[in-house]
Amino acid sequence: MVQRAPQVGVVIAIALIACDSPARVKPWRHAPDPTTEAQNAPPSPVLSEVPSEADVHAARGHTLRIHMDAEPGRLTPILAPSLWARRITLGTIFEPLLRYAPPDASGPGHYAPRLARSWRVMPGGMEIRIELEPGVTFHDGRPLTTSDVQFTLDSVRTPGKGVDQLRPLLDDVEAIELITSHEIRLRLKRPSGTVLRALAEIPILPMHVYDGSLLAGGALVGTGPWKYVSNKGGIVHLTKNDKYWGGPAAISDVEFVYQPDAAVALTAAKRGELDIVPALIPAHWPEQATAPGVTASFKPLQLAPPRLRYLQFNATHAPLDDDRVRHAIALLVDRRAIAKRVFDGLARPALWPVWPGGPVDGPEATVPDFDPAAAGKLLDAAGWIDSDKDGIRDKGGKQLRLVMVGGDKPVAKDASGPPVKTERDYIVEAARRAGVVIEVKSGGESWVQKRLDEGNYDLIEITWGGMVDGDLAPILGGKDPRIDRVLEEMATAWDPAERSKLSGELVGALAEAWPIAGIVADAPQGLVHRRVQGVKVWDGWLDLSALRLDSSP
Repeated sequence: MVQRAPQVGVVIAIALIACDSPARVKPWRHAPDPTTEAQNAPPSPVLSEVPSEADVHAARGHTLRIHMDAEPGRLTPILAPSLWARRITLGTIFEPLLRYAPPDASGPGHYAPRLARSWRVMPGGMEIRIELEPGVTFHDGRPLTTSDVQFTLDSVRTPGKGVDQLRPLLDDVEAIELITSHEIRLRLKRPSGTVLRALAEIPILPMHVYDGSLLAGGALVGTGPWKYVSNKGGIVHLTKNDKYWGGPAAISDVEFVYQPDAAVALTAAKRGELDIVPALIPAHWPEQATAPGVTASFKPLQLAPPRLRYLQFNATHAPLDDDRVRHAIALLVDRRAIAKRVFDGLARPALWPVWPGGPVDGPEATVPDFDPAAAGKLLDAAGWIDSDKDGIRDKGGKQLRLVMVGGDKPVAKDASGPPVKTERDYIVEAARRAGVVIEVKSGGESWVQKRLDEGNYDLIEITWGGMVDGDLAPILGGKDPRIDRVLEEMATAWDPAERSKLSGELVGALAEAWPIAGIVADAPQGLVHRRVQGVKVWDGWLDLSALRLDSSP
């Protein structure tokens, strides 16, 4: 399979699980373990130098300004970057080998070249050969070679390097071998489309800068269309790389502006000081976002991240070993009420991790209505009835009682004072009315993980947040033979379109086994200035290199 196409894109990484030490051929010089340095290093500096309003407006014609609702922390492309550090560095300063191009009128999502000019999956699927784009240089003028690629990928694959969020994506790689300075081969343990997905996620680093430490003393040297300038006064400034191999970007300067107060950020946007506000808090949406003064200058922005909140069932013991009971509990989740009342409309009902641009990119199945009557019939059929009329269903002298495990939730209050109901409150109350008692036990992240690892729960609340077309085996694998078979087929599919075709079969398998029940998918609402052209959302973010500024709005 040979692939060639146009360039550019922005990617976001996913945290999964570690793998064994990689085999190396013609290895790069061994670098010291930077884990301790990563843990102790201070975050990126935020100084007191803030540009004046006049300065901001003077630079407006050539500067794209993006609101950050959280500090980015240490600006690193690969070593446990924060969400904002990834958005700042990936596809802008640093680039991966491939680009995951989103669906458009011409067809479904697909891989396209970025730093890789072409790639071939060899017969048998046990080897991928990659040819680099000629003439690519890093920001310091040094040429990109396959030694940089080998160094980066082997750094990701090496346990102890602190790249835990990316390492599982290369778990199927046996070795990375140099053929020439511009051609490289990846030998695989088995045919694995996940490896190609990884090549669209992992930013390639210059070995001569990052070999001593993956932190590189704070240096940010990549191949991308913008170069790092500064991080001062809560503003991260990037400027156009005039020698970019793909041609200069349409926008000269990009600034990421940290402002924790959403009201202040919205006011700044109205004054023309911000072009993109990725997410508004409920207090300012939809009323202020749809006000005439805002809609005249801004359009809605829906980032639609592949993020699902769901219940996982423990089907290894009664009563949830019966798929009818699991199905019944799923029908007792009032997704529409939860999306509207708990998340103020900034989430939408969702059942499976399959939707366009979702964890599995594919057509979305109909989300069922809240249906206590149908749930009751399923429980009756499973033998759980209220024999003694005490309001709790029972079977064989045992009441239908479940333990739900979840993380600690802050107690929120509305303007009048009483606690605001959470999604788990809605689920527990609906179940109780149907004769099912759910006891909630909550704790910290490590406590929840321990209960999950030990299988010490009936239901558990989980939030999956990764990348489009990610590997769902960690959350769905081992629960049903049919699901496992579909996941295996998806993992070995080389093209995103092939995996999308399998999504319907995955939905069918999930609807038979009910290993999980989705609650809502995050649906943040933001704003983008009308002068910003070329906006297309994919994988929860924007391809900044595809944007341009129109001076007419």
